[in-house]
Amino acid sequence: MKKLTFLLFFVFATATAQKADRTNFGSLQNIKASDYAVTFTSNFSKTGGSNEPFKMVFINTVTGKTKEVLIAEKTSIRKVHTDIEANFLGSKFVVVECYSEVEKRLPKASGFVSKLYLISLNDFKVTPISTEDFSLKNWQINTKTNKIVFIEQENGMKDLSGEVQKIMVFDLDNGTKREVFSNN
Repeated sequence: MKKLTFLLFFVFATATAQKADRTNFGSLQNIKASDYAVTFTSNFSKTGGSNEPFKMVFINTVTGKTKEVLIAEKTSIRKVHTDIEANFLGSKFVVVECYSEVEKRLPKASGFVSKLYLISLNDFKVTPISTEDFSLKNWQINTKTNKIVFIEQENGMKDLSGEVQKIMVFDLDNGTKREVFSNN
């Protein structure tokens, strides 16, 4: 009897340990002044990491239809902002703060950078706001001018003079971005 009990326990434990990767949902948020709610998926593996990327899941609360949106490869979602009172190219949108894995090009560079993305609720298109090889430090939306102002920092150091930081302005009316100030 002890052998049978041990054998059943061993079989159950082995079957449970071999369980496939699992997908978990993040927090569910309503999107202000829209018919949508949003969450994101994260994938975990018992073997240490998963090849599945994080995805946003938009739920139309009127029709029940869903739309999956992939932000970018090797990107994990940090925070989703759903209470935006501005429009992007005439559409409601959400702002997504992410950590992206990048190639270390400089010795003191990090392997991860913080990035900012916009997702339009009209077509669910993902628009990256951050500059390549720069990490987002802070951002704000000016609803009067319909612009996003953000500060970025270079990922690493070019020389001994220090890291380059710059202030950028992204125009939500036409989708253009320009640098307005830099420390170097």
